[in-house]
Amino acid sequence: MSESLTQLQKGKYINLKTYRKSGTEAERLVWFVEENLKFFVSTGPDTFKAKHMRNNPKVQIASSKGRSNPNSAYIDAEARFLSKDELEPIIMLFRKKYRMFKLWSSLRNRKKEESEKQIYIEITPK
Repeated sequence: MSESLTQLQKGKYINLKTYRKSGTEAERLVWFVEENLKFFVSTGPDTFKAKHMRNNPKVQIASSKGRSNPNSAYIDAEARFLSKDELEPIIMLFRKKYRMFKLWSSLRNRKKEESEKQIYIEITPK
């Protein structure tokens, strides 16, 4: 396993680099969970990062201590949107890693329609 992957697994945040239709990079700091060398992130369905990944599933990820400053090399990866029947174990991983996740998620989604709630994305390093 590469040193970058090991560093990614231990962190609280990752830098997620997506690509606009024009090919320009867009970086974001995100919470993540990891299982079996696959990384999972959560976001709103209409966020720019979700839109970018729908148009181009190729992404890059790097370990970060926060403030969008990567502290490892970027790793090429591919994004895949999870279906509803795949969500429960991933949500439990988020709740375990980030204790405030349940409260944050419920407050954020309180008055939203089902289609407007959080989506979950699997990121598989290549």
